[in-house]
Amino acid sequence: MRPIAAALIFLAVLAGAPAAFAESKDAGLPASIRIKSLMVPVVNRGQIEKYALYEVTMELADASKLPDAQTKITRLQDAVLTVVYAAIEQGWIVRGNIANATALRARLDEAAQKLFGKASIARVLIIPVGRQSSLQ
Repeated sequence: MRPIAAALIFLAVLAGAPAAFAESKDAGLPASIRIKSLMVPVVNRGQIEKYALYEVTMELADASKLPDAQTKITRLQDAVLTVVYAAIEQGWIVRGNIANATALRARLDEAAQKLFGKASIARVLIIPVGRQSSLQ
């Protein structure tokens, strides 16, 4: 029953916005770099109680820079992970929930600019993928 309901909702959304779908189809997808899922620990009283999973996608302002960006993806992934752990310390990610998405996006953008140059990133997307229990 659940998959059928999800499919019906998906179709309803598509039917309600055919112009947006056609526009993105004609324009093509923006050049972007997707960072592999980040496993972020949720710590409570000094103990890891579970993990939150996030995906980060960065849309490039200039599509011609994609090949260069792909060669730096490992360094970008390291920079993103560093920013995410700093965000936990700053209180921008609390118990696995993003409490200050604006500040987190700004820091991710800054980290990418250090690698790719100024105004290289058009948009930063942060997607919560799921949660897992701790591996005790």
